[in-house]
Amino acid sequence: MNALEKQTRNCHLRAPQSKNQVLEIGKIAPYLAKALYYSFLLLLLFPPARLFAQLPSQHERWIGTWEEESGKGQVYDFRFRSDGELRVEKSTGTELLKQNFTWTAQGPDLQIRGDHLGAIPELSDARLIQAGEQRYLFTPYPGETIQVRRSFTVVSWLHAAFLFCIVFLGNELCRRYRLAPYIVYFVLPIVLIPIFLHSGFDSVFRWTKLYSAVVGAVFFTIFRFHGLHRFRWAKIAVAVILAVNILEACTQDFNAGHVPNLLNACAGLLNIVTISRWCGLKRDEATPHDMLWPGMTTFWIVAYDIWNITFVYLNFPNTVLFTMIIVIAPTLAAFVVKKGTWMQARAYTLAIYMIYIFSLKAVADHFFNLQFTLPLPRSGALALLLALLSLSTNLIYAILHFRWRFTGSSPTRLEIGQSESVL
Repeated sequence: MNALEKQTRNCHLRAPQSKNQVLEIGKIAPYLAKALYYSFLLLLLFPPARLFAQLPSQHERWIGTWEEESGKGQVYDFRFRSDGELRVEKSTGTELLKQNFTWTAQGPDLQIRGDHLGAIPELSDARLIQAGEQRYLFTPYPGETIQVRRSFTVVSWLHAAFLFCIVFLGNELCRRYRLAPYIVYFVLPIVLIPIFLHSGFDSVFRWTKLYSAVVGAVFFTIFRFHGLHRFRWAKIAVAVILAVNILEACTQDFNAGHVPNLLNACAGLLNIVTISRWCGLKRDEATPHDMLWPGMTTFWIVAYDIWNITFVYLNFPNTVLFTMIIVIAPTLAAFVVKKGTWMQARAYTLAIYMIYIFSLKAVADHFFNLQFTLPLPRSGALALLLALLSLSTNLIYAILHFRWRFTGSSPTRLEIGQSESVL
């Protein structure tokens, strides 16, 4: 057998072996592909720490919020980059201020530098002092310290959905089960005072809002279960509680002095003077004995909601998303669950919300070191547009309402207070 024949025979002998190897590789290939795919996915979801070694605590977005003694809120939204660049957006009143800075690590702290003539001059030479593994402090103005914490957009939206469930279901719990409102509104606001004191809320407006909301919920609970519905003064008191709540906010808008604030303050005053049919307030004799306001119209509620959301948008950029939830929840409860219960649902959900944020802020600050605030789009034009919408809605309702009062003329298909009951 010559050399050529031997080589040919050896190739034939090895062929089956090569075919088997191809088959084996074919069986393994899908598993290798899956392993590579999941490895790549894990790298995307959980990148190596060294990729973010140049970011504060390996996180890009940090948010700090602050409220002045007068009640005005501010949000600082920090976006760190590993190349030393920093983008900051400051939400305050009717403005969204933006400025680029540079940052460097100074031991555990962060040094920020930028143009002191820029939109956010208080950060031009600011130092963020580390106060924990995932928390920084900085002082924008003498005597004022802001705590800056990590922010996860997805977590914040999930928290917003959770908050809606808390207030909506909490309202249902407190209206369906007689013991529930006593625990939530009589006991918790006293028991939780030590936690409230660590919430970081220092403004008189916030504390006034907390306990005025609780007092309103307490009063309405007594109205439902202890015979107050029989007294005319109690019905007037319900209307007064609502009016005072609106007037507090109008006062703050007037003090702010900006055009959108002044327009919205006027809208709030119109909302107050069109409150009507409070003498028709009653206790539903059917279980669970809700407090009903039969003469409160859908138009008035919508006008109130627009005014309230605008007020918080103009004054509290740190809680505007939460307020939208708190406004929508009682409206939905009154329109879908049981008509006529808006006033009760508004008081119950507001009190639950105030208790929740005072408690949550203390817990989130000290245990999770997370910031749940989500800054919403903000500009002077948008603020003015919202204020004009608020004023026009309340003005249209006021015109229709007082035309009916003075002339007896009212729309045939629109309730503006002409009926004792719209239920």
